[in-house]
Amino acid sequence: MLSDVTTAALSPTPRARFCVKCRTYLLVSCFMSEDGTDDPTLCNRHEPEKQGLRYCRGCDDFIALDLFPKSKNMGFACKKHVSAHGGGRKAKLKMMADVNKKRQILAWKQCYNDRKLFKQARVDIRQQEIEDEVMKVDANPIQGCYAAVPIDCTAIINSQNIAVVNREERKILIKFFQENNIAKYHETVRQIVKRQKKST
Repeated sequence: MLSDVTTAALSPTPRARFCVKCRTYLLVSCFMSEDGTDDPTLCNRHEPEKQGLRYCRGCDDFIALDLFPKSKNMGFACKKHVSAHGGGRKAKLKMMADVNKKRQILAWKQCYNDRKLFKQARVDIRQQEIEDEVMKVDANPIQGCYAAVPIDCTAIINSQNIAVVNREERKILIKFFQENNIAKYHETVRQIVKRQKKST
C-alpha cells in the first residue's frame, strides 16, 4: 500500500483553475500576478483594472473602462460587443416586454424553426414582412395565433412565397408535407389563402 507521501508525489499538479470573473478554466500560470503572488480565484487578466483598463471578451484585449456600458455590475463586454458577449439578456427582456415586438419575434422564430421541417436551408423573410402578412389576415392578432408557411413548400419562404395560417392549419400542412403529399399541401394552402382574401 502506498504511503501518503508517495501518493502526494504521484498526484499530478492541476493544469487549470477556474476564474470566477472570466467564468472559465485557464492555465494555472495565468493566475500568477506580476508581483509574484498567486491568486487562486482570479486570473491575471483582471490586474490592468487598477490602471483603468478592463478585459473585453469580444475584443479579447484590455480596453479603457469608458468603452464599457455604464452599469452597477460591469460585465466583460464593451459597448460594441455587449449584445454578443453580455448584457444582451436585459435588452432582450426589454424588447419582449413589448407585446407587438414579442409577437413579431416569436412569429419569425417559428418560421425559422419550421424551415427544418420543410427541409429548407434558410428563410428569406424579415420579421416585418411576416407581420405585414399577419395584419392582412387579422388587424388585432393574438400572440402565437398565426404562423407563416410557404405557399410552395418546395421553395424557400420569402415575401412572395408566404401564407399566414392559424396553429391548427399549420399542423395539418406540416403533416401533409411529412407524408410527402405535396399536392394536398398546395391545394390546402391555396384554399386557405383564397378564403382569407374573400373575408378581407
